[in-house]
Amino acid sequence: MANTIVPQGIIVHHSAVPTPATGDFSQYVEYLKRIHKARGFGVFYWGRIYYLGYHYVILPDGTISQGRPERARGAHAAAYNSYIGICLVGDFSSAQNPTGTMGLQEPTQAQIQSLVRLVRELRSRYAIPPERILLHRQVDRDTQCPGDRFPVAFFTARIQ
Repeated sequence: MANTIVPQGIIVHHSAVPTPATGDFSQYVEYLKRIHKARGFGVFYWGRIYYLGYHYVILPDGTISQGRPERARGAHAAAYNSYIGICLVGDFSSAQNPTGTMGLQEPTQAQIQSLVRLVRELRSRYAIPPERILLHRQVDRDTQCPGDRFPVAFFTARIQ
């Protein structure tokens, strides 16, 4: 099946769209799906269309929501859609979100803990080496994603 992948790595993103800092996040994944559907990110996989381009979304409370199956081709990083896409809800860019009007300015502790746990599980499941765990901005020069407030050193030290 053309839309089936064996995950080659992991790409970390932030949502970079308006996000409430607290409250009920149950509708947020649906919100992202609508945005991605409008952008044409759907993929047909095993009899169903998945619109969310990411494989996983991590909400501010640390809840991990699956967007599309791990072996379905992603729609999150052009030439790297054979990598699993993980999106943290928030806009962690000081240029795009200097005062927090777009919601969270940095990942919550719960998000980072869930991200580290998920990345470790995926690394183990697919034998992904650390050098293939990348930030979106490392594969696309036109973005800051996941923002300059993403704690790169802290995250990297915990996934080794």
